[in-house]
Amino acid sequence: MHLSDFKIPDLILPENADEIPIKSITSDSRYSTQDCMFIAIKGNNKDGHDYIDEAISGGASNVLVDYKYKKLKGFPVAKAKNVRKALALISSIYYSKQPNTVAAVTGTNGKTSVCSFLNQIWKINKFKSASLGTLGLKSNPTLNSSKNIQNNLTTQDPVTLHNCISELKLKGIDLLALEASSHGLEQHRLDGVKISLACFTNLSHDHLDYHKSIENYKNQKFRLFKELLQDGGTAVINIDDKYGKELSHMIKGRNINIVTYGKSKEAKWKIDEILDINGYKTLAVSISGKKFVLSTALNSNFQVLNVIAAAALAVASGVSLDHALNTLPNIVTPDGRMQELISLKGAKIYIDFCHTPDALKNILEEKNNSTGKVFLVIGCGGNRDTKKRKMIGKIASMYSYKSIITDDNPRNENPKKIRSEILDGGLKNKNNLIEIQDRKQAIKKVLEEAEISDVVIIAGKGHEQFQIYNDKKIPHNDFEFCKSLISGGGL
Repeated sequence: MHLSDFKIPDLILPENADEIPIKSITSDSRYSTQDCMFIAIKGNNKDGHDYIDEAISGGASNVLVDYKYKKLKGFPVAKAKNVRKALALISSIYYSKQPNTVAAVTGTNGKTSVCSFLNQIWKINKFKSASLGTLGLKSNPTLNSSKNIQNNLTTQDPVTLHNCISELKLKGIDLLALEASSHGLEQHRLDGVKISLACFTNLSHDHLDYHKSIENYKNQKFRLFKELLQDGGTAVINIDDKYGKELSHMIKGRNINIVTYGKSKEAKWKIDEILDINGYKTLAVSISGKKFVLSTALNSNFQVLNVIAAAALAVASGVSLDHALNTLPNIVTPDGRMQELISLKGAKIYIDFCHTPDALKNILEEKNNSTGKVFLVIGCGGNRDTKKRKMIGKIASMYSYKSIITDDNPRNENPKKIRSEILDGGLKNKNNLIEIQDRKQAIKKVLEEAEISDVVIIAGKGHEQFQIYNDKKIPHNDFEFCKSLISGGGL
């Protein structure tokens, strides 16, 4: 390819663009190779414009810079007002192949579960499909991808993302479920992806350290439906959520199909009732005037909402309604999402990724309906939204019998300070928050105390394999640690 092949809005090319070869693209100067295009991104901590010389030394044939950048002379330079958006659109041209159907899922909670459930529905119905998000790339059939997919990163950088989805298409995969984070949407990482299905799960307090206000956070989520969802596509929206209801009204004028779900009487996919049978959920649902009763292997009400969203997306993708619904009893929860174990004393243990006040409250409220006591292990991540820490402490104190406040991923913050801020949120008339720094000891403590009929919720880290202290990554997985304690006996 040549630089002139990138015909996108707001991109100013040098006069000799048709003579400048492009053999790769990168926004990381460390990966600059012969005849690559280097895109200088200004981030929160580092500015790519400071690494232009390094990229040129690595072999870059040209660079893309912010239109205000004046320093570089005597070298091929392209300019754009929105370099991040330009990077995504350039990536979509360079890696031009895409699955026929891309479903993007956004929301504060539930993105990973909806994508996993949707991919499972496709797999059970013998479609070649994939999901991409926090848990990495999951595909049917399994592919040994050579692409640099970073697990725990909800939405990949544009170069990696477009490279990956192009490879999926080349391997015959035409259905993709994709997690769309608010960061990824604001940073234009998904621009250029041909999104034909979009899902909104919910919106609550999270990431306000980055977005600064709930309004800006909401606007980034809504951008998926207002700008990125293609004409003729389908939006699947939870209208039990007030922001979902707002969104469904906002996009009525678009040339798209709107499918609503939830307990609301206005929902097209209406959940009439959720029954708890031997710890698992059976649901009665009305769809286009027809009533269905469906058993599942899911153990929480919020996962019922997520599986209904996935089923609605599956139908919009071309799976028949009967086939989509018939797969629901075989759907299993993904890693770190309400994963269940039983202690030797008979207590039910749930490992879940919930790290927002709303998600934590939902789990605790539901499990408080059990006959026994509810124990909780939780912390908060460092260098992240500090405002939610007291909220987490208040909810933990309000809805649990006993909560152990411990370390999550402190990163570069003082772990004791984080724990103290959570403890400060506890109710004044209750003394049920206990501080234990070591996460393993905190888990061991609650498993020693919890008896038959009790519930233990270990929250915040879910599928994660490490704890992060400064620059150190210490191996730890909540689920595997609990399994080791149980198999070791005495709990």
